[in-house]
Amino acid sequence: MVGATTLADSRRSEPRAADGAEPAGKGHHRPDIQGLRAVAVGLVVAAHVTGWPAGGFIGVDVFFVISGFLITGLLVRERTRTGGISFRGFYARRARRLLPAALVTLAATTAAAYAVFLDGRFQETVTDVIWAALFSANINFAVQGTDYFELTAAPSMVQHFWSLAVEEQFYLVWPALILLAFAVPLIGTRRRRVVLWGLLGAVTAASFAWSVHATSASPTTAYFSTFTRAWELGVGALVAVSATQLHRLPAPLRAALAWGGLAVVLAAAFVVDDRTPFPGTAAAVPVLGTAALLAWGATPGGPGGRWLLGSAPAGFVGAISYSLYLWHWPVLIVAGVLLAADSPEYYAAAVGVSLALATVSYYCIEQPVLHSNWLLPGRPFDGARARPVFRRAGLVGLAAAVVATATVVAVVVLPQDGDGDAQLEATRAAAAADAAAVADGMPPPTALQRDIQAATFATEWPEDLDPSLDELPGYLTKQWDEGCLHISEKNVDTCRWGDADASQSVAVLGDSFAAAWIPALREALVPSGWAVQSLTFGLCPNIAERTLFQGEPFVQCVEHREWAIEHLLENPPTVVVLSHSWRAQLDEGSDRREVYQQGLTDVVRRVQASGARVVILGAPPGSESLQTCPTSLNGPDDCLGAPADTFATQVESEREVAALTGARSVDPEAWFCVDSRCPTFVGNTPVYGDGLHLTAEYARRIAPEVGAAVLQP
Repeated sequence: MVGATTLADSRRSEPRAADGAEPAGKGHHRPDIQGLRAVAVGLVVAAHVTGWPAGGFIGVDVFFVISGFLITGLLVRERTRTGGISFRGFYARRARRLLPAALVTLAATTAAAYAVFLDGRFQETVTDVIWAALFSANINFAVQGTDYFELTAAPSMVQHFWSLAVEEQFYLVWPALILLAFAVPLIGTRRRRVVLWGLLGAVTAASFAWSVHATSASPTTAYFSTFTRAWELGVGALVAVSATQLHRLPAPLRAALAWGGLAVVLAAAFVVDDRTPFPGTAAAVPVLGTAALLAWGATPGGPGGRWLLGSAPAGFVGAISYSLYLWHWPVLIVAGVLLAADSPEYYAAAVGVSLALATVSYYCIEQPVLHSNWLLPGRPFDGARARPVFRRAGLVGLAAAVVATATVVAVVVLPQDGDGDAQLEATRAAAAADAAAVADGMPPPTALQRDIQAATFATEWPEDLDPSLDELPGYLTKQWDEGCLHISEKNVDTCRWGDADASQSVAVLGDSFAAAWIPALREALVPSGWAVQSLTFGLCPNIAERTLFQGEPFVQCVEHREWAIEHLLENPPTVVVLSHSWRAQLDEGSDRREVYQQGLTDVVRRVQASGARVVILGAPPGSESLQTCPTSLNGPDDCLGAPADTFATQVESEREVAALTGARSVDPEAWFCVDSRCPTFVGNTPVYGDGLHLTAEYARRIAPEVGAAVLQP
């Protein structure tokens, strides 16, 4: 992504790529574009590290526009100058600019994943790295993003490579389009420009129209798609071929428009967030702002002056922006694993290490390659210019090696292991805690509570975990392979267990958290002659109010809820279990507790019309995710979590609904936690697949408790 925007470094080591918005033949270095790169990468890194500004991801769109501007200018100039376009030369320059730093980053990321992660996540990383190396990461992540349970899966260490894939796929066809425009037999520069503008404009408009449609129809796929992003590069291309006309505007107006463009880009980062359907029409805001900056940013009196976009600090960050983009995400993932999130150490490591690695990458990889003859054997080698570059690379590399060695010694070599009695001490601590509770007049713990207590003191991962830690990535998807998460008229009969003529039955209504209780209910009730019916739908809670999905009204949820309640009224069960989390997206500004409490009250009363007893079964309290927390450097005590922030409020709210409606509420915390300490496994059974959703194995383990609570009069 970022790299694809930089055909030349700040020292003009490569042929310039339409550096200015000036007419052809007057190209010159544009410090303001380097500054714009700094703004873009700064927004991306800030959003990823701190979550602020929420729309910082629009920095990617800024880079798309810059890339279209530079690449198109380069191709048009080459065609005008030579009468043709060298595809070999074009792709050689792309490879020189992109491949070295990207491949080193991917290799280092793979090594870090091997050193830090357990085998399951490491294998996932290797798969993602292969896709990224083939510039197809966007396809990989689009497919993964269509999986409901990938919403809570561990983030890929190379997820950011999707944008590089988009640009490289774009470059496969863009040179041919420009050649096609020049192939039209016309005489005159003006006519040629009209044809070029018309062809590029048609492609850009078609891509924008498709982006708007796809963002509404399939948001996840649209986000990663080259077809929905091509128009952003196309806008940059149109600015490049319109440079002469754009510069005819009065200078004061050009400066004002450039300032407006910068304001629009920055505002977009604060107005857009993860609730905004994107790219769609929303992407037009940062795209048009960037276009204005590319067109007029170098105008005297504009933001491209030496004290802002043209300043030395902005120029340096812009120069290393490609490497900074490549390195910041894997550094962020590793920092999140090894350090406490939101701690000063976490922020310092994420930003500091990213900047350091980007600087080393720029001076030791990018610059030496650009000052060599690699892939361009016919290009004259300028030894006088190259020698200081290689000398600087050696000094920076030596300094980096010294720092890296000192860090390894301080972090890995010097720390010593404990006395080896940690496991024994943990067992004694668990027994002492149980004895103290009994001495204080508390009832003796049940067998389940003793196992939970023991798990909170565990210091080593059990070797016989079932499912194993390596099986948990993708576990939840496999758990629902039988298709009983999203229930409709088509599969309602398939997702019913027990005797078809059973006189007593339990129906389960709610989201994926409700569906996760079903293995426990089947284990507890079906052998006793009960039938269990699933009526669940992912991300669809038991509330009457409107919910959203990726910023749009979740119409499918409304339709499912109406159908499910009608099904209950027509086929009354003995008991209806209502369960859901508070994770559904609501309208901005909504009071979550009020919406869920009132909405659940309405649903309970509608369900009670069937004559069934209603049990409001709270969602599990949650803990750390076994997909992300365990590493080769930590133990279970590092992954010991507490109930989710909303858990206590949700349980209290559901208790109030039960009191108001005559239903019965069940607080499940005792099946998962002791003294608000919630282990990720109990005995040899992982509790959650992702820190949120129960594993089927643990659901069956607590089946006696769940069954007794549901059937309690």
